[in-house]
Amino acid sequence: MNRVTLMVCCVPLVLGANSAVRADVVDMSKFTCESLLQASGNSIDAAVWLSGYYNGTRKNTKLDRAQFRQNAEVIVAECRENPKATVMGTIGKMMSRKK
Repeated sequence: MNRVTLMVCCVPLVLGANSAVRADVVDMSKFTCESLLQASGNSIDAAVWLSGYYNGTRKNTKLDRAQFRQNAEVIVAECRENPKATVMGTIGKMMSRKK
């Protein structure tokens, strides 16, 4: 097989792989409670990202595993009440109640 034929055959594979990578990008502002409640690997990634995001906004560099678990349980309970809401919206609502 010559190089031109090989390149023509490989282009669709590369383009397909590139679109698959893009499909793996999640806009966390649109990540719903319903998605979080599915308890998939994406849900774990989302929980870790959200924890880092909100701790970063508070300049908190410490990980309190017990507090992390407690916060997750509270968020899951809120999400069960309104699965169509976004997770970030739910957290924002909960944080505004604490003030």
